[in-house]
Order: sequence, then structure tokens, then C-alpha cells
Amino acid sequence: MPTLAEINCLDAAQFSKLFGAVYEHSPWIVERAFAMRPATGFASRAQVHAALVATVQSASDTEKLALLNAHPELAGKEAAAGTLTSASTAEQASAGLTSMTAADVAQLRELNAAYREKFGFPFIIAVRNNTHSAIFGAVKSRLANSHAMELNNCLMQVGEIARLRLVDLIED
Repeated sequence: MPTLAEINCLDAAQFSKLFGAVYEHSPWIVERAFAMRPATGFASRAQVHAALVATVQSASDTEKLALLNAHPELAGKEAAAGTLTSASTAEQASAGLTSMTAADVAQLRELNAAYREKFGFPFIIAVRNNTHSAIFGAVKSRLANSHAMELNNCLMQVGEIARLRLVDLIED
């Protein structure tokens, strides 16, 4: 795990390679955040995270939707096919989503479909911070929200997922 001093010595390509997977299939975020690195370098893991979050916040609506749609559905077709990123696989396993009963998988897939139909993007939650039952409760309750609320909820959850992934990548 690199230290902040080591990270601050990276060029743009090395920075992108190290952090490109922090946001699911969206390396453009890391590429843009690199340009926000202070002249003296990042002072903390939190400052790296803040640059990433600021990049997402300043993105266009189209880019934000693309970011959300780059995320896999929980226990969805990517999980069944074994095509999740290694980070997503570990995160879904940590919440017990890879050891659910067939009935639970079917129910979560139905909830995912209802959520996507209503909002146009997948339900996203930082599963490492949640249990299997909390995730089911969250998707059910969030289905009652407005589109704007869910767009904001999902972007905040994506930011939390990134923060947790940075914890795994940066010695702070």
C-alpha cells in the first residue's frame, strides 16, 4: 500500500493506474482529479477523496448518469456471470449478497428491476457499511423517493464506496 508521499510522486498515468478502479468503470474521474492535486501534493487520504468527489460533483448530468449506470446491480447478472470487478465481488460478499438463498436473490432482482425502471439507473449503496437485511430495507424505502433524491443518494453512496476503496489503497 503506497504512502501519500509515494502517491504525490506519481505522474498522471501512474495515478490513473493506481486509482482508476476506485469508481466503477469510470477512470475519467481519477484522471480529472489528478489535475486538482495541490502543488505541495495531497496532504491526506481525505484530500484525495475530496478531489475525486469534487470531480464527480462538477461533472455534467450525462457523466453522472453514466457513472451510476457503470455500477452493477446488487446480486445481478454480473454477479451471476462472475464478471463483477474484484472490488465489487468482495464488497457484495462482505454484505452476504453472494450467499443469499435463491428466494432472496429473486426478490433483490425484482427490487433492482423496479428501482431501475423508476429511476433509470441501478440502486447503489455502500454495501460494506450494510447488512443483507439493511440493504433490502434501503432499496424498499428508497423506491418511495423522488428522482432527484435518488440521484443525490446514489452519488453520495458512490462517493462512500470510493472512500472505502481508498482506505484499502492508501496508507494514511
